[in-house]
Amino acid sequence: METHAFGFTLRANTSEGQKDLLSVFLSFNMSAKPIERTPKITLPRGWHALRNYGIPYRPRDKPVQEDWHSVARKFGVDVKDLIFFNFLTTEPDEVNWYLKHHTGCKKVSPSGNNWMFSNDASPGIIYIPPAEDQEMTFEEHVTCVWRPVDVQNFLQRLVTVSKGMPGYNGERIRKLVQVIVRVDYPACLKLWYYNDMNITAYADIKTTGAELREMTKATRGAFPFDGESGLYAQSGPVERNRGLWQIHPVQELYDDFCGQSWETGALESSLEEIDSYMYKGWHTLSDVADRTGAFGGGSAYSPLVYEFINHVSLLAKDENHLYHAFEP
Repeated sequence: METHAFGFTLRANTSEGQKDLLSVFLSFNMSAKPIERTPKITLPRGWHALRNYGIPYRPRDKPVQEDWHSVARKFGVDVKDLIFFNFLTTEPDEVNWYLKHHTGCKKVSPSGNNWMFSNDASPGIIYIPPAEDQEMTFEEHVTCVWRPVDVQNFLQRLVTVSKGMPGYNGERIRKLVQVIVRVDYPACLKLWYYNDMNITAYADIKTTGAELREMTKATRGAFPFDGESGLYAQSGPVERNRGLWQIHPVQELYDDFCGQSWETGALESSLEEIDSYMYKGWHTLSDVADRTGAFGGGSAYSPLVYEFINHVSLLAKDENHLYHAFEP
């Protein structure tokens, strides 16, 4: 009896037919090439190791073949979260690219479409998310079903990248991202902080009461300050250059990174810049408060300055405001 498959005529029920069938499948598998695509989001090789972020693990194919699902079960994490943690994507063709070029996989799946883990992969390492990374989840039952996919990925990447950032500023940045995720899209695009340049001028002991009122005339001195201050800068975000009181960093992050191609380092730099400008303003007000005994009297500073310091301190207590990142 003859059977047709993949354009070949196979003779079954004979030793010769069995050999022909095996040869066909072997040649098909050897010629197959996993489907790869260069990722839109470029994660540097060794990014996790350089930041000491995640638990390194080497999946094997002997004595038992491991895959994403078995590794996820072994460590009690969601398989999609595991893949996303490693590569900032779950697109199969982009995952294949990373498995080939970063993980060093050499073994092809039986279908010929994907790379598989094996003992001879070099370096052959993937990373397991630390337990604390389970604090923020993006499971469907806790997210808006109408949230665009690009926005979903944008928020997830913010979380993953921020968690790999070291130091005290990294801690603040993670708190900032927590606020962004908690407020959620699209409301998070309206999150703001005060222009550090305006804060410095407003909290300057040489600034007169009349000048303070002129700087805040857009809101007639009412909190929160908004509009133009009359000051200008040559660096930083556009809103800072124009001397606006409120800076909207999430909108800028969204414009630069949501649905766009970018490198991880660029997002890290943008988050660091936001933290730097916020810290300058916060430190200026903290310094004034410390030098004058917080809100005590007998100071050369205008009462308006103390009212402003108290106002920003209250903003920090609001878990849905960016200043909450500075709350002790």
